[in-house]
Amino acid sequence: MKDCGKTVSVPYHAYLIEDSEYNILVDTGASIRWRELHPETLVKTSPVFIENNERIDHVIESIGFSNNDISYVINTHLHYDHCGNNEMFPQARFLVNASELSHAMAPGWWEAFSYVRAVFDKSNLKYDLLTGDFEVLPGISIIQTPGHTEGHQSIVVQLEATGTLVLAGDAIYIRENLEGPALPGIYVNAEQYALSMAKLKRIIELRKGTLLLSHSREYFTTSGWRILEKPVQVFQ
Repeated sequence: MKDCGKTVSVPYHAYLIEDSEYNILVDTGASIRWRELHPETLVKTSPVFIENNERIDHVIESIGFSNNDISYVINTHLHYDHCGNNEMFPQARFLVNASELSHAMAPGWWEAFSYVRAVFDKSNLKYDLLTGDFEVLPGISIIQTPGHTEGHQSIVVQLEATGTLVLAGDAIYIRENLEGPALPGIYVNAEQYALSMAKLKRIIELRKGTLLLSHSREYFTTSGWRILEKPVQVFQ
C-alpha cells in the first residue's frame, strides 16, 4: 500500500446546495467540540485541527448564509468527521440511510471507533430515514453507495451549465483511489465498496460529470466557493 504508516493531514469537505426554495448541506464535518465529545483514544489517535475561520458555521456565514437557512442536511454517513456538527442545525431535517443509523447506534467492533454517538444521537435532531435512492428536489438525488459503511450514500447534482456534480462522500476518498486496484483503508464490505466506486465512475463517464471528493486537498479552501447555477431535473 502506498505510504503505509505515514501520518497525513486531510481536510473534511462539506457542500452547500442552493435551491430557489431550500438550502441543502451535505455533511457537517468534524465537531468543533471534538476534544469534549470524542473518546480519549480517538482524541489521541486522530486529532482534529479547526481554525476559527474553518468552523462550518463561520464558513456558511462567509458565503452569506446562517445555520437557520439550512433546510436539509444530507449525511453521507455517520462517521464522526461527516456528522460532527449536526447539533448546529436543529431546525433542519436530516436525510440518512436507515441501515446507517442502525449501525451507528450499535456498530460492530471493527467499525466502532468511527462512530461517536455524542455528535449525532441528539433528541432534538430530526432524522428522515431512507432505504434506497431518493430524489430530494428536481436535479438533486441521493444514491446508495454502501461499502465504506453499511449505509453510505452519495449525491448527484445536475446544474444547467456545469452539468453533473458527483459528491462522492467516502465512497471515493481521494483521486488516487480511481487510479489503481487498491481500495481505501476503511470499509465494512470490500465488494460493495468496489461496486459503489464503479457505479459513481459510470455516472461520471456517462454524464461527463465532475467528481467532488470528501478528503482531497486538490480544491481545499477555508473560505468556501460557489457555483451560481440552478439545479435542473434530469432524473425520471
